[in-house]
Amino acid sequence: MSKFKLSFTAFLASGLLVYSMASITDARSSIINPLNTHSALFAAAKASPSPKPAAVQVRWQAKADGGGFSAGKQPVSNGVIYYSANNILYAQNISTGKLLWSYRNAVNPQIVTNNSVFVFANSDHLLKISATTGKLIWKVKVAQLPMEVGGQARLINGKVIFANERGGIIAYNPVSGKKLWENPKIPMYAGSLYGEYKGVLVVSSTVNNIRSQFYGLDPATGKPLWRTEGTYDLISVDGGNFVLQKRAREQNKTVAAPVPGHLLTLVQMNPATGKITGEENYQSLDDIKRMGSFYTFIDKTYIYTASGDLDQSEISLTRFTRGQNDSTASKSYDGYGTWVAGPVEGMAFFQQGTKLTGVNLADDRIITFNTPSSKIVKVEKKDHYVFASYEDGSFSVMDAESGTSLGQFNTGLSYTYFGNVAIDNGTALIRFESKLFAVSLPK
Repeated sequence: MSKFKLSFTAFLASGLLVYSMASITDARSSIINPLNTHSALFAAAKASPSPKPAAVQVRWQAKADGGGFSAGKQPVSNGVIYYSANNILYAQNISTGKLLWSYRNAVNPQIVTNNSVFVFANSDHLLKISATTGKLIWKVKVAQLPMEVGGQARLINGKVIFANERGGIIAYNPVSGKKLWENPKIPMYAGSLYGEYKGVLVVSSTVNNIRSQFYGLDPATGKPLWRTEGTYDLISVDGGNFVLQKRAREQNKTVAAPVPGHLLTLVQMNPATGKITGEENYQSLDDIKRMGSFYTFIDKTYIYTASGDLDQSEISLTRFTRGQNDSTASKSYDGYGTWVAGPVEGMAFFQQGTKLTGVNLADDRIITFNTPSSKIVKVEKKDHYVFASYEDGSFSVMDAESGTSLGQFNTGLSYTYFGNVAIDNGTALIRFESKLFAVSLPK
């Protein structure tokens, strides 16, 4: 299993948790890095002349608030999706589109279990609502001032952990809503709640939008145990340690002279102590000050990194053998074109001229995909399907094995970047910034 897909960060509480919005898996499982949305990255991807694809059946569609659009895993449980529109929370049957219940003054769910939905309300309260009836179970005030910047909540090891981007973390009993502890001094702007590792609750936030800070907290009291700061991005958890990518400080400064360094540098952080150890350097470069790494993925003994000059649109995918820094231990995928997305589920995607190509990383088998002539906005692979959206508002579903178009539909949207796709009993849920589509998948 990929070290990137951290299934153990989705914590179980009484065997009920099926969704938690901000897990490491969710935050990084999208096939394409959401930072890479500049138009130069996605050039037009045209298929060879082929019959017009059949229309995909849209079972139902609904307006949706943008707040849940960028979330990781979609809030789905027991054949029901939970979403909000115009400050109203809806529970809707995925297959039929039947509205099961609604709740006013509540926004996109933070946590969904088999029995309950946890949501924010009025920008300062956290509510627990029955997933079956939509009735309020409890509510607590979590913020003294409205959460204009934002907040998040996760169910971690039997506690609801709430973080306010204005600052502060609070733990609640998920059954009663009773406050267990509070630490108002932990900064959480642009923060993440990762979970408990080696008996320590690990969280992070940004210092100045360049440097990151990680905190280790006592999960029983919320007291800080350690703090680590640096130019780090979390990649995965391996052997109980956090694997972080170290970014070159010089790339954020105006430096005239060349800055020698490496294309990729990884370190390990012990979540028990916060100590950084085991630096790994891959591919020496004469100058790294404008070199950007857009996506890094660890799969067993291999590391894949998508990188390129920050001033150029070309992004290359390179594979390294973990622990080896010689040229024979690396593989370039430049021959397939410019990197578009992946690796995910064993595939990476590239564009070359007007062609969209998928490469099976295990054997380098190539699949050419039949796509419309409009520019690609985003591509994602999920199970046996490849999903793609385009600038002209169209959306297509393709077979991941053959590249054959299975159908497409017009979203009617001018901005077609979409969130992670969820598949439930033959229905794909596709979430855009302002709309949610339920689409029947061809068999």
